Amino acid sequence: MSKKQKSFWPYGITIAIIAVVIMGAGTIMIALKHPVQMDEAYMKKYQNVDNHINEIQKEQELFNKQYSLKINNKQFILGKNYLDIIITDKYTNKTADNLTINVKITRPDDDRYDIKLSSKEKNGKYIFPEFNINKPGRWLMLVSASNGKVSAYYKKEVDTK
Repeated sequence: MSKKQKSFWPYGITIAIIAVVIMGAGTIMIALKHPVQMDEAYMKKYQNVDNHINEIQKEQELFNKQYSLKINNKQFILGKNYLDIIITDKYTNKTADNLTINVKITRPDDDRYDIKLSSKEKNGKYIFPEFNINKPGRWLMLVSASNGKVSAYYKKEVDTK
């Protein structure tokens, strides 16, 4: 009499299905604890940008033909910081004084530290109120400039020491 051989295939398949369910649940738990931050390079929700990207790029091109933007800050320090931006009209070579400038200083991985600034034009420079940086590392400076007809968006990475 020979013994019947046992097949381990049903056990293997059952273990594989259970492992896949556990890994799927683990992935969902990790994703819920670490949500993805929205990219706001154009200072708008990405759905709005996605729907209107062609118009945004045309406006950006028109703005860049008329104005040149210079950000004087190369680096932030821990503590109080300042920001000034000079925008020059390319046709008149004079500083542009009729623009609306908004700045958002943010960390690329976390929006809890966002700093939103609005400018005041003074002697050809757009001066922003002082702001505090209290976490070292990588920061993004998102700039929105508009003359009422066209807008432009700039993104600059700034390190903090």
